[in-house]
Amino acid sequence: PDLTHSWFHQLMEPTVQQVMVESGEESVLLSCRTTQSLDGDVRVEWRDGYNRKVHVYQNGSDQPGEQDQIYRTRTKMDENLLENKDLSLTLIRPTDGDNNFYTCRVYNKDGAKLMLVLCCLSVQQVLVEVKSGVESVKLPCRTTKDLDGDVRVVWRDGIGRKVHVYQNGSDQPEEQNQFYRTRTRMDKNPLKN
Repeated sequence: PDLTHSWFHQLMEPTVQQVMVESGEESVLLSCRTTQSLDGDVRVEWRDGYNRKVHVYQNGSDQPGEQDQIYRTRTKMDENLLENKDLSLTLIRPTDGDNNFYTCRVYNKDGAKLMLVLCCLSVQQVLVEVKSGVESVKLPCRTTKDLDGDVRVVWRDGIGRKVHVYQNGSDQPEEQNQFYRTRTRMDKNPLKN
């Protein structure tokens, strides 16, 4: 290969970036930009550290059928990514289960790798501090899994008492510890959201 070609240098010395976000954020951006002109014959693959396909773009559009199940409906890229030279990936509803390395790989129409960018995503758990006497406090908890109606959610405190129970589409106050009754609530559509 031509060692002076800028694509080759980008491949041999991949960009590495650290991305940090707090759990509960709506989304996080994994950045991948290029100064090179990209034609419509490129393939862009975002993969995680387990080599699962996070997002695939080819032939001018996203390829959701190639994504791993855990990332479906949770990723998006710039609609004009080739024109804008912006191959960044937005990961929606990140949780600590998304702590991983992610790579953005760009291939030409012949399958040759043109570019490699490495991102290390760290989703931090949120420590919630509150002063005594405030009206309320929200304890964040999100999942990336699709949940159907046959799910049981149990919140417990540090000594094992049931703080809140949700099952069969509704709260179960009779299962709560007496100390927490009438003092807790969850989102009205927790499984959907």
